[in-house]
Amino acid sequence: MEVKSVLGGAIAHRILASEAHLSACLERHDKDKFRIYNPLDYAVEPHCTYVCNHGNREKPVMFVSMSATSNGMVQTGIPMGHLPHVRDYLEMEHHNVRKPKDEHPKHPVQGWDTIRSDPEGDRFWQFVSDKYAMKDFMRACYVTTYCPVMYIDEHGKEIPPPCLPHALRDQVITSCDLHLMEVVDLLKPRVIVAIGSFTFEQVSKLFCSTEVGPAVYPMLHPSPSNALSAKKWLSVIGDQLLYAGVPQIIARGD
Repeated sequence: MEVKSVLGGAIAHRILASEAHLSACLERHDKDKFRIYNPLDYAVEPHCTYVCNHGNREKPVMFVSMSATSNGMVQTGIPMGHLPHVRDYLEMEHHNVRKPKDEHPKHPVQGWDTIRSDPEGDRFWQFVSDKYAMKDFMRACYVTTYCPVMYIDEHGKEIPPPCLPHALRDQVITSCDLHLMEVVDLLKPRVIVAIGSFTFEQVSKLFCSTEVGPAVYPMLHPSPSNALSAKKWLSVIGDQLLYAGVPQIIARGD
C-alpha cells in the first residue's frame, strides 16, 4: 500500500501507516491456492481520501465490519462501500481505482463504474443516511473494516476470514488484531460497535477483558441471507445501538 499525499491530520496519517503495515503483512502470508483482493493497494486513492476526511480526529464511536466484500469495499476501497452511498452520502466524487494484481473473472473490479449492488453496505449506509446528516454522523463515528481484504478460492468463491484454513486464518487474525488495536489507540473510541458475530467475538477478545478501554457492543450483520436480519434487521439494530448509547452520543455532537 502506497500512502498517497492527501490532506489529513496526524491521526489519519498514522492510521494510513498502520494500514500500510497491515497490507504488507496480509500480502506476505502463505495464501496457498487463494487469491487476495487488497483494496488498500489498488484502491488507495479513494481509501486515503476517506481516512483523511473521517479519521482525522478522535471519535467516540467506531463501527467495525468484518471484511471487504466483492461489490463493496473491493470496488470502492471504502468500508461497507456500496457505491451510491459512497458517492451521494459520503460525497466522494469519482476516484481512480486500479485493477488488482490477480483479478478473477468472476470478480471484476470496476471502481466508480460498477453497477453491482452491495446489499450489506447498502443496508448499513441507508440506515445511517435515513437518520443522520453525514457531517453529524461522521463527526462522532468512524467506520472501518477488521480485515480490509477479500480472499477467493480457485473457483472464485469468496472465503470470509473465519472460513479460511486454520494456519492462514491464525495469521490473518493476528495481523488484523494488531492493526485494530493501533487504530483504537489513535481514535480512542468509548464505544465500538462490532458488525456481525465473528467481528464481535474478535473485538471482544481484545478489549472486553481490559479495565480501561472501549465498551464493545454487537450489531446484527446486515446480510439479507441471515434469516433474522432479513426480517427484523432495522428493529434489532435500533435497539442494539440505543443500548450502546450511539444515538445519544451523536445527538450530543461529541
